[in-house]
Amino acid sequence: MKSEIISSYTEEPKKLYNPRLGIVINGDDNLKPLAIENLIDSSPTAFQCAWLYERFLGGAGFEVDLSKINLGNEILPYSPNNLLYDVCEPMSRHQGVFILVGYNANFQKDHFKIIPYSLCRIGKKDSKDYYGKILVSPNGWGKSLKKEEIDVFDVYNPKPVVIAEQVSRDGGWENYKGQILFFKFSYKYDYPKSMVEIAYLFADTENKLGLYYNSTTKGGFENTTFLRHRKFESEKDKKQFLENVKDVTGIDKSSRVLAVEDDWDDEREKTGNFKFDTLPNTTKADKYAHFESSSANFIRKAFKNIPPQLVDYVAGKLGNTSGEDLIKAQAVYNAIISRDQEKIELLFAELFTNYKDNINPSGNWTIKQYSLLDDGTVNYNTASPKMSVENQEQKTKATLLVASSVKNNEIDFESGVYTLQYLLGYSFDEAVLILKPYKN
Repeated sequence: MKSEIISSYTEEPKKLYNPRLGIVINGDDNLKPLAIENLIDSSPTAFQCAWLYERFLGGAGFEVDLSKINLGNEILPYSPNNLLYDVCEPMSRHQGVFILVGYNANFQKDHFKIIPYSLCRIGKKDSKDYYGKILVSPNGWGKSLKKEEIDVFDVYNPKPVVIAEQVSRDGGWENYKGQILFFKFSYKYDYPKSMVEIAYLFADTENKLGLYYNSTTKGGFENTTFLRHRKFESEKDKKQFLENVKDVTGIDKSSRVLAVEDDWDDEREKTGNFKFDTLPNTTKADKYAHFESSSANFIRKAFKNIPPQLVDYVAGKLGNTSGEDLIKAQAVYNAIISRDQEKIELLFAELFTNYKDNINPSGNWTIKQYSLLDDGTVNYNTASPKMSVENQEQKTKATLLVASSVKNNEIDFESGVYTLQYLLGYSFDEAVLILKPYKN
């Protein structure tokens, strides 16, 4: 990576503004989004966690069937569900998304487009603490970037009077590029913090372990042999000798043989011209197993404490069988990320306000939860966020299950409280009282 996630990224006490480009810098070198992408893609667990979080955010699409609505002009339909899934991808990695909003001459929204997160930067705030511009660099934000290569967009403001002024400024509708809506889960910082930043050291550890295993495998797990030889009479003889060694050992294995010009006084080998020493390869998979498992566990927790069953499919944690494990785990994680889903639902309600077609008269933008059947397939017909509790005995059993998960640190206390509220119908005070004895 040309840009690294380092400790200086843990806080943003001041804005870093580049007056030449007119942007608020994202990271010390302005390449933090790219570093985040590289970090997630180079760590198997981080990649899987980001993927799982993305899938759960988008769930099974919207409760209202909008699958036949085509938002684009392509042959294949681009439905609101497709737009939802495209929004969830950058949200899962960066906790934010840049959405281009286009308008027609009636000041109605008529198209949307997701702009790659790594290509976007925000402009400087004005005196009213308002960002007026979003800047997009199609070729990235490298050091060689020229200001004229950057596209400048107005920030989202759907008021007709504002749009009219912008259209007039740009010389008519044919030149108007639209506005960009920068949506993020948290507005604490100028740019939201990616969840992987919490566990960036462990994600990087996974990457380094992969490189180490790869280099060991390429060496064929062979011992390293030191071939010590006395000085040759000519460089030609030396070169021929080394080529012969390479031919005998093979190209791959020759990398495990190190030829060193040397002299020695060993009486037993005093008259010899060659001597062999061996450095044994003691690499064993179990030697680093705890690094792998610990790194994976910390990364999983960083992504809103994804239950381990969803990442590693470990049986016996939340239920009595592997199928039950998965179903309970997905119920817990659905509850944990439901607040994020609610924010996305509000985003879509705003996006489709004053859309050119009334595609959703009910105004219901509720996202169906991601649900698993006993056979592990996705159940796209389950819309209710509540767990089905037929009797008090089932409710008690489910409550003890959540309490056990809190006790064993499989989910944190806050997630347990929210699960009891959201899935089992307890009040906040009741949930806290139930789980308090199990809190570590």
